[in-house]
Amino acid sequence: MAKLTETDQYLKQQKGRLHIANFLAAMNYHDDDLQATIKTMRKKLLEIQQRESSAVINKPQTVRKIVFKFGGSKTVLHKHDDIEKDSSSETLICKRQKIKKSEEGVMDFIKSVGGSEAEFVIEKRLTVSDVNPNQGRLLIPGLQLKNKKGFLTADEETMMEKKEDVSVWVFDPERRKSMLNLAKWRMSKECYALKTNWNHVVKTNGFMEEMVIRVLSFRVGQQLCFVLDRVA
Repeated sequence: MAKLTETDQYLKQQKGRLHIANFLAAMNYHDDDLQATIKTMRKKLLEIQQRESSAVINKPQTVRKIVFKFGGSKTVLHKHDDIEKDSSSETLICKRQKIKKSEEGVMDFIKSVGGSEAEFVIEKRLTVSDVNPNQGRLLIPGLQLKNKKGFLTADEETMMEKKEDVSVWVFDPERRKSMLNLAKWRMSKECYALKTNWNHVVKTNGFMEEMVIRVLSFRVGQQLCFVLDRVA
């Protein structure tokens, strides 16, 4: 590398001073003295650090050391960077909060109609057949039941074994009540099916394939009821 001549060094120094002067001018400072410029910039940077430090109190953060060198001396700043939250984590937290709020709302509704014995039955992503008017039923696979003990009384179980339907009340997400029948089917695996008027529930609520619903059972007196809640 060619050695700089005295003239080149002088021009480079002047150019550096000009850059600093322009920077300070942008901050409303006008000072042609190099030492005064260094002092002013150091003071300004420290003020920025203090403002940022006071603004990030109680926030998760990392700390980076930043070193500024001017005229042989150096100023060390500790830059506080907010830790960026993982978007997927935020989504999961929001979903959990939404589900919790939804669960509280459902439980309040059940209490408001004099219900008891609430049980979480299933959370299901609706399939093509669940919303197909030619099928006219919501299929609830026995293996996917959240409550493995079931939600039927002994008498209702007996009716099911005799292939008799059980009349149930179903409250949709808007808390409209419909009378449906609950059947127990033995296909490749044991399933329950909400049928008779299910097409009406699908139509009035705009249920479509891939929507996710939660189903809870409860009782009003001896009457078996279900409440549906839209999750996604």
